[in-house]
Amino acid sequence: MKKYQSHFISVIMKKMQMIAQNLWLKILNKQLHHLWSFEINNEKLPRKGDLNIITNWNKVPQAIILTTKIELIKFSEITAKFAQKEGEGDKSLAYWRKVHKAYYKREMQGYKEGFSEDMIIVCQYFKTIYS
Repeated sequence: MKKYQSHFISVIMKKMQMIAQNLWLKILNKQLHHLWSFEINNEKLPRKGDLNIITNWNKVPQAIILTTKIELIKFSEITAKFAQKEGEGDKSLAYWRKVHKAYYKREMQGYKEGFSEDMIIVCQYFKTIYS
């Protein structure tokens, strides 16, 4: 397994348990990734066709996912439809923006880069192929 894959596998398990559909959306970083975190950690971006093993918090495998699409989207261009599919909180764009902006500000503290409405979010679409 590639280094970047193991970096985010266990953190998306919680989201996987919350969503019962076979095809769903996940946005990456420690819980959500933005392009900046891949760059400072010298990690490769996920790609269409990647397979990932999803583990629970105890690192016990729970599922295998296949990446079906990757999109790079400015934070300011995330849509209400996108926020609803991601499925957190009340599923509104306002909620999504509020919690993710706070997260990114915390994550980027201590670096010269700071949160920006123009920062690029790495969005990974995938389907569960085994669970």
